[in-house]
Amino acid sequence: MVWAAAVVVGVLAGAVMALLVPRVHIDDEEAPDFATLVSRRSVAGVAVAGFVAAQALWFVEPLQWWLWVPYLGVGAAMAYVDLRTTFLPMVMNYLALGLMVAGGVVVGLTDWRALIGAAIGAVAAFALLWLVWRFSPGLGFGDVRLAVLIGAVAGVGGVQMWTASLFLGTLLGALHGIGHAIWARRDTDRPKFFPYGPALWLGPVVAAVALAVA
Repeated sequence: MVWAAAVVVGVLAGAVMALLVPRVHIDDEEAPDFATLVSRRSVAGVAVAGFVAAQALWFVEPLQWWLWVPYLGVGAAMAYVDLRTTFLPMVMNYLALGLMVAGGVVVGLTDWRALIGAAIGAVAAFALLWLVWRFSPGLGFGDVRLAVLIGAVAGVGGVQMWTASLFLGTLLGALHGIGHAIWARRDTDRPKFFPYGPALWLGPVVAAVALAVA
């Protein structure tokens, strides 16, 4: 079952990268041509990344997969785009959210408490990241929208999972920031800012594994 779900995640990630990303347009002078990100290598790489990240499903209850599969599948493409451009396109976020809401209906029909946990987790994560964004110029609003997805997929697993996901995502982001700062100091052409989304997206993945091991 896990292998099948992981394949679905990989296929979804590759499909989003191949079909949606080239059609993304952001009304911003600094926004790149997203179509240039798409190649056979990038599509395959994102698909593999989604498949690998989906191995976290070994440590997640099957009912929760209805949220995890779209989170990982669409999220893998989002993380790649953010890593390459520092942009998190709204249309990709809404696609993931829509699929997760549909999955949430299935979850709610089986375990309404889990659905409430996902909803509360989404709102709480959004509020937390909104506060950080409000007072920190280094965080983009795309990360705040991403927090809704993170909070939902983490909240469906309970308070401990939610807390670990946000903490580990933030920790990964801090480590990335330190590494980026060191690199930028050595390479003056490298921009000072860095994408925070990929680390946040990985938070629930790492948390699921870490909590299972612990």
